[in-house]
Amino acid sequence: MSTADQPLLSPESYLTWAEIDVPAVRHNFRQMRILTTPCTRIFAVVKADAYGHGAVPVARALEAAGADMLCVARVEEALELRRHGLRAPVLVFAPPFGPQAELLLAADARGVVCAPEHIEAAAAAAAAHGHRLCVHLKVDVGMGRLGCKPADALELARVIRSQRWLQLEGVMSHLPCADSPPEMLTRQHIATFDAVRRLFEASGLHGLVWHLANSAATMDYPEAHFDAVRTGIALYGQYPSPEVRRRLDLLPAMTLKTRIVYLKDVAKGTGLSYGHTFIAPRPMRVATVPIGYADGYPRHASNRSVMIVRGREAPVVGRVCMDQVILDVTNCPGVQHGDEVLVFGRAGEHFLPADAIAAMHGSIGYELTTRLGRRVPRFYL
Repeated sequence: MSTADQPLLSPESYLTWAEIDVPAVRHNFRQMRILTTPCTRIFAVVKADAYGHGAVPVARALEAAGADMLCVARVEEALELRRHGLRAPVLVFAPPFGPQAELLLAADARGVVCAPEHIEAAAAAAAAHGHRLCVHLKVDVGMGRLGCKPADALELARVIRSQRWLQLEGVMSHLPCADSPPEMLTRQHIATFDAVRRLFEASGLHGLVWHLANSAATMDYPEAHFDAVRTGIALYGQYPSPEVRRRLDLLPAMTLKTRIVYLKDVAKGTGLSYGHTFIAPRPMRVATVPIGYADGYPRHASNRSVMIVRGREAPVVGRVCMDQVILDVTNCPGVQHGDEVLVFGRAGEHFLPADAIAAMHGSIGYELTTRLGRRVPRFYL
């Protein structure tokens, strides 16, 4: 099922489904705008299927809301956006190699380069097609993943500008610790990036778009905004970490639900699910729900997480299976077959934040939403 399309049936027809609150995404985008100046661009990150929310519908909403650029991790994601009519500029984070550079041109996307090999591949593809390709130079200020050394940035920029078919549009980096202390380390990273910027300007390289801030830095480090900010997780209503200041009214955009398909009473001493990692400590009523790690619900949630049944917390008992989870519904009066179960998100007055559920089993909200499998239909509200 394409994430670009609404499922043909209603939620009542499914056993497990996700509801995506598109107005919440637009609201969160406007909240990020509150923190930036009118001339600061907002680059909306929709990689990983918009963090599991559905890249095409979310990108459409963000494009309409005024996002200056859409950011993805891989060129295949850019091609998907173009196939569905998205017209906003698209920046692909993965450096181009061989056919990937060709696909950048096919997607009419910008590329990220940080080594001579990337520049050569991009220039060769652009020359072969007679079409100029915009690129952004990535500098490593502390992440250690991708990016040239700050001392090499100016020379690489000159190499890019010497290529007839390449246009150096921007310079970027990424902050590894903006969502966690100590603040001094992040301020050092920002200062390193700013030093590179000042070196470029002193050398006569003007008119570039400088961007560094992720969601956390957009909220907590105004000095990191430069010409543009790249917001990701905040657009989906989650704070990057507990340490990031709660200065905005973010609305969670995803709610995940399932239904009870089986109920039974078990005696004290009964083992449940694979390996009998849970033994009933008393007579219990348990329910089976059709969601599992094949849907993205993590196996690490086994015996650690909870869901909401009839307004009460129902603990996950036993190992999470590929397609099913067992819940302890002993304290959920009136529970019945077919009852709706809140896995995370909001349902009426009940709210289970994705990041809080993820924390119960040692993960983060990012992972919980991005892992959501494609067999779980998304309904766009």
